[in-house]
Amino acid sequence: YSSNRGEFDQIIDFILKQEETIAICCDKVDRLTRNMFDTRVSLLYEKALKDELELHFVSDGQIITSNISAAEKFQFSISLGLAKYYSDAVSDNVKRSIEQKLRKGEWLAKAPYGYKNIINADKNKDVIVDEYEAHIVHKVFEMYASGIYSMDMLRKRIKGDFGLVWGKSFLDKMLKRHFYYG
Repeated sequence: YSSNRGEFDQIIDFILKQEETIAICCDKVDRLTRNMFDTRVSLLYEKALKDELELHFVSDGQIITSNISAAEKFQFSISLGLAKYYSDAVSDNVKRSIEQKLRKGEWLAKAPYGYKNIINADKNKDVIVDEYEAHIVHKVFEMYASGIYSMDMLRKRIKGDFGLVWGKSFLDKMLKRHFYYG
């Protein structure tokens, strides 16, 4: 398979195990796939051409069976191409939006521990220091930099000093996060 769509893959596996001819109904081709190179769709298409199943695309007015004409096959391939174009266009728009927000200086994610998200006077998202949590971050880095604490010992000390239960991965990510380096 060309991408990871776990539940979808389970449905395809179920369909392929059926003995009788079944119909797969989708609103449009782009609801089935957004990638014309998806091997799952190729497999379903080939099975439809052999009358082992039927593909119905209600809003597109397409039914794929062994009886379709060359023009209908072409229309289906155009629908696949348009589905791919739609997916790529959405991706481009999201990237442009993110780039624009970054140029404006907006913070796009959840603030790291020791900071909090705010909306500034310009109505943009930003982060500011959370004084209490920042104190904890500072102490954690000091203890880690001393070299006398293992990760487990450091976690125990954080729990004892601050009442916080941090997982190993949280602490490890925090200590490696570039955001804190400045």
